[in-house]
Order: sequence, then structure tokens, then C-alpha cells
Amino acid sequence: MQKLIKFGKRLALTLGIVLLVLVGYIYLSGNTYMFFMIKHTVFKGRLGPTIDEYPIYHNREVKTLERPFEWPLHYAYTEKALTETEEAYHNQYSSSAFVVIKKGQLVFEQYWDRFSDTSRTNSWSMAKSIVGHMVGCALKDGDITSLDEPIGNYLKEYKDDTVTIRDLLMMSAGYNFYESYIDPFGYTARTLYGDDLKKAHERYELVDESGTEFNYKSAITQLLGFVVEEATGKNLSEYATEKLWKPIGASRPALWSLDDEGGHERAYCCFNSTARDFAKFGFLYLNKGIVGTDTLIDLEYFEQATKPTDIKLLSGKPNDRYGYQWWCSSYEGEDFFYARGLNGQYTIVLPASQMIIVRLGETQPKTDVNGHRTDLAEYIKMSKRLGGLSSGG
Repeated sequence: MQKLIKFGKRLALTLGIVLLVLVGYIYLSGNTYMFFMIKHTVFKGRLGPTIDEYPIYHNREVKTLERPFEWPLHYAYTEKALTETEEAYHNQYSSSAFVVIKKGQLVFEQYWDRFSDTSRTNSWSMAKSIVGHMVGCALKDGDITSLDEPIGNYLKEYKDDTVTIRDLLMMSAGYNFYESYIDPFGYTARTLYGDDLKKAHERYELVDESGTEFNYKSAITQLLGFVVEEATGKNLSEYATEKLWKPIGASRPALWSLDDEGGHERAYCCFNSTARDFAKFGFLYLNKGIVGTDTLIDLEYFEQATKPTDIKLLSGKPNDRYGYQWWCSSYEGEDFFYARGLNGQYTIVLPASQMIIVRLGETQPKTDVNGHRTDLAEYIKMSKRLGGLSSGG
């Protein structure tokens, strides 16, 4: 018993020393954001964030109209159901919401566990498509003069760089941003858990040619967010209220997470909303950026944004998967585009089928085909069945 007690004391002492060394290192290295990160991950029994933890952040509201648009129900809405196999697939990857819109009508929706049609969850990188939309709005309104302007025209800290707004939209800027979702010292960890987005960008430099290769990096969209702020004189939530959320008739105010109280929106992620309202964003783009008589973006911008741009992949092959902050692909011969976020957040627009699909959830398969996760095709296949379409559309 005495030996056991001594061992326990030694272990406690060792762990205490390790903890003190770790705390000291975090302070001395200036990586104090890690305290917030550890508090909301490791101390909660997980290694990463969840899709509905926006309450731990400062948020800014993206406002709605007094009388929002509500989806009309398809005549067969109450008759639709997932098959056992489809249900099992959603359960396997912990879906929280699955919504199918066809020809402007709600065909099907289902929610799991603690989630409902009023639950806000994190868009993750679907927010990139929202930021891309706001660039298009600023261009149409003349707040941005040209996509080929250097970003230094708006951001004085980049005044000596040749990187253009178009380079950012195409994910082809040559900054040495480090994209990692597991490295606690990487860009996403620093900005997701840190409290100064502008300062986080100071550590990165322009090291490669821009405008030639697709190289996906979240920090590039954050730069676009800074450009929109400077060009319009409004924070992203104010501008999204004016140019997106009110025009589409969103039902619930969205919450956009900030780096600090009164600070900057995390433009590359963290737009928290409902599945039904994400579908309204998709519906806007099904209608080419037009709501009623209001044209929010020019047709030319819409067409460029939603098809692959004329650059190369890092492999040297032609870009076949990315436009201006929208992903692009095809399913059994039908071209489509989509917003996507970490762990399988999707807003999918299938123009030929007149369908919008939203899937939100906690996890997804790790397998890719031509740069697209394999669950994407599964959700389209389910939706076409639910919508009464053949697998070929």
C-alpha cells in the first residue's frame, strides 16, 4: 500500500510538472489561444469543435425581415420517407438535418437527435460561398471596381502585393497560409480559437505566383472578408443582412461568430443558421442571384462563380472542381455546384433538376473521388429518389 501511495504521489508530481511546463510554454510562445481551445475541446472530452457550439463565441446577428419567406410544402411532403438503408447512412455519419427542395417546394426534411428545423448549426466552410456572394454584390454596386484590382487597393497592409480579388475568389493566391484541421498551431486553430484575425495574418507572406493554381486555403476567404468590409464600409453581418438574409426571406436571424467582442467575422466559417435557411441561399443561386425583381449579382459573375475557373490544379491538370468560392461537379451527367463545409455541411444546387439539397451533420466519410467526398453523391441519389426523379435526373 505504501508503494502504491508513493507511486501515486510521484505520478501526480510528474503530471503537475508537465502541466506547468505546458502552461509556461503557451504563455512564452504567445499561443495563448490554446487555453480557450483546450477548454472547449480536451476538457469536454473531444479533440475538435462541434457544429452547435456558437454560444461559446461572440456573435453578430444577421437580421431577417419581419415577414420571412416560408417554404411551401410539396403535395407529397408527408408521404416521403428515407429507406432503411438511407436512414442507416445518415445515422452512421451523425446527420443533424436533411432537407430537399424541388421547384421551390419543400419535398422532404428530417432532423436527428437534439436538432430541429429551428436549430442553428455551423456552416463551416459553406460560409466561403456566402462571402463569395457578397463580393459579387459589392462588384455589382460599384463598391468593388474590378475583380482584377490588387487587394492592396482596399487593404493597406497588402499594398505592395500583386494579388487580385479574382485570385482570392479562385483560391489561387500565393500566400503561405497553412491549411490544417488537426495541427493546434495551424491557421485554422489560431483563428478559430484566437481573438485577433488581423494579427493572425501578419505571420504569413506572399511566396508563390498567384492566379495560376488552385490551392484551397481558408485564410484566403478571410482576406476576401476583409476586402468586403473595407469596400462597403460595413461589417460582414450588416452586409449579409442587406444583400442576402433579408432578400431571401430567411426565417431566423443567423449568428456569425466573431474573433472578439465587436470584432471581425470569421469569414471562412462559422455562419450559424438553420437547414431551411441555408436552402434559401441555395435557392437564390438556383435563380442565378435574382429574387423577384431584385438582381443581387450580375449574370456574368454568377456564371463565373458556379463553374470551374481556367486555372490548374496542383497536379498540373485543369481545374475541374472550383469556381469563385463554390465547388463544382456533376452527377450522372448533370452539372451542379455546391457550398461545402467541414464534416459534410452541404448546400447543393442542381439547376437541371430544379433541386436544392441541404445536409448538415457531425461527420462524413474520409474518401474522395476527384476532390469531392463520396457522401455527396449519396445525398444527391437519395434526394432524387425523394423528389421523384430517376437516378439520372
